[in-house]
Amino acid sequence: MNSATSKQHTDSDLQIVPEKSTNNRTRRSRLHRNAIAVASLFLFSTAAIALYPVYAYFYATTNDAQVDGHILPVNARVGGTVTWVNPNVENTRTISANEVLAVLDSNDYAPSVERLNGEVQAEQSQLASAQMEYAMATPTANSRLEAARASVSESDAQLASSLSDIRSKEAKLAQVRASWEQLEADRKRYQPLVSTHEISNSEYDQRATAATAAHEQVEIAVAELRAAQTTSDAVRQRLAQRKADVVAASVVPQTIGDAQAHVQQMSGRLHESEAALREAQLNLGYTTIRSPINGIVGQRQFEVGQRVETGHLMLTVTPLNDLWITANFKETQLRRMHVGQPVTIKVDAYGAKLKGHIESIGGATGARYSLLPPENATGNYVKVVQRVPVRVHIDEAAAPQRPLLPGMSAEVSVRLF
Repeated sequence: MNSATSKQHTDSDLQIVPEKSTNNRTRRSRLHRNAIAVASLFLFSTAAIALYPVYAYFYATTNDAQVDGHILPVNARVGGTVTWVNPNVENTRTISANEVLAVLDSNDYAPSVERLNGEVQAEQSQLASAQMEYAMATPTANSRLEAARASVSESDAQLASSLSDIRSKEAKLAQVRASWEQLEADRKRYQPLVSTHEISNSEYDQRATAATAAHEQVEIAVAELRAAQTTSDAVRQRLAQRKADVVAASVVPQTIGDAQAHVQQMSGRLHESEAALREAQLNLGYTTIRSPINGIVGQRQFEVGQRVETGHLMLTVTPLNDLWITANFKETQLRRMHVGQPVTIKVDAYGAKLKGHIESIGGATGARYSLLPPENATGNYVKVVQRVPVRVHIDEAAAPQRPLLPGMSAEVSVRLF
């Protein structure tokens, strides 16, 4: 029995010894693999650290980048009450350019358009009347002046003719008076000779008859001279009147100027009314609020029945076809960076890579654009590496199922060679 027991112990001892040997080998193998992994990691880290300056020489990278784009506000251009809202106008939904977003109550602006339209029509009629008066005033005033001047010329000719006739009548009167005086002197000389019977009565009667006839001729000549003088006086009066007419008609430029000034005044009033009408029509048109571009709705801030004032923010529209990347590089990375260099863009949301190029480099660091820029003259100066915004143009469009949105984070790598 003892021998059997000892044999069992021997067999169990023979079975235990191999298990311990296997565990030791497993432990040594694990340690060996860990050592290899640690060594590989050390070698990889050492190589990466050694090669990073080489990579940094050819590439400039930053993870301080994001997708940027325009976010357009849509404001109410006039005040009013919202009477209708497009059912499609909801946050995150897409709208088209010129699509009606909402309608304001037009009753606040339609009466003004009608009133101003009536004023414009009335002033158009008044302007047409003033233009007609101006068109008629010019030839009428000119013809009146010409007629007055012609009448003066005619009166001058008549006056000259009457003066010539007076001179003729005066000469005739002088002639017949001289003849009468001669005959009267002969009669008086022959009259005493009749009483002394030196001449016959018949001869004296001849002398007396001739003297009487000459006297009648003198009276006729005097009457004709007086008639000519009366005619001359009438012509003088008529000439004076016609000269006065010329003076009165000489205000033609003033008459035309007044008519022209009236036309200009009415034209100015018409322009003012037309401008007011256009403004009222624009205000009426502004009651229909439309989308300026294609994009996605955001920040909707109105409902049906709401009263909005001029300038009220209705919503925002974000276009997705005008995007770029704003990458904030350290100032030490700008040494060999310039416009036009190729860029690789990795968008964090999708992990996709896009191609681009540097479009422009900012004019100042981000700190200078901040609300409270640092003031290093305060004595608390701590030198900090500044970052400069760099605008990157996206050369290829993103996949439709993976749209880029403003604000998305990105990583940017610029090839410097």
